[in-house]
Amino acid sequence: MTYSICARDRLEDGPDGAYRFGVAAAARLPAVGSVATHASEDGAVATAGVTDADVGRRCLDALADGRSLSDALGDAAAPRRQVHGVDAANVDGHTGDDCRAVAGHVADERYGVAGTSLSDEAVLEAVSRAFRENERDAPLAVRLLTALAAGERAGGDRRELPTGSAAVAVRRTDGATTLYDDLRVDASDAPIADLRETYRRAKRGYERAVERYADDQTENS
Repeated sequence: MTYSICARDRLEDGPDGAYRFGVAAAARLPAVGSVATHASEDGAVATAGVTDADVGRRCLDALADGRSLSDALGDAAAPRRQVHGVDAANVDGHTGDDCRAVAGHVADERYGVAGTSLSDEAVLEAVSRAFRENERDAPLAVRLLTALAAGERAGGDRRELPTGSAAVAVRRTDGATTLYDDLRVDASDAPIADLRETYRRAKRGYERAVERYADDQTENS
């Protein structure tokens, strides 16, 4: 019922073994971010098909407990469910045999792409290619949103429904986070475009707020 991408990115400003994990998803249904996108300091997971909001959380809890990604996703696997994700060492995914066609997932060394109810298998390749081509050239959240947009241009979710949604979330293994790295557009006729604009505004607003409070602290010191 959606298409999504999960990815990990080594932190260039952090110690060896430090990563950021990101996930983004879009669907022609409202509030995809309430059930599909999950990220933590241990990895990122996306769910689709017949699922519930707790599936991704349970997978992340399993990773936090030291279990492998394949075990975490295996526990969530079901014939009508799709689940995929990344951790610090692995990329894995499951697409149930009863997921709505066109359904499937593909994996690279550092990211995975998956979808159900797709217009064509070319959607998965478009998302994957866009992420590869933009690797390292922009923040992870921006690259994830660029990949979603490429999937939409390739056909995206095949269902011709009036309301769609999109979401993106990024977490770091060092616990650092920014307010503009966890955003959702829950109901829109152009959710990916709206989410990209929301990201731009949120980032700009956050940076201006930081500058403003820094100036206030300087004046009061």
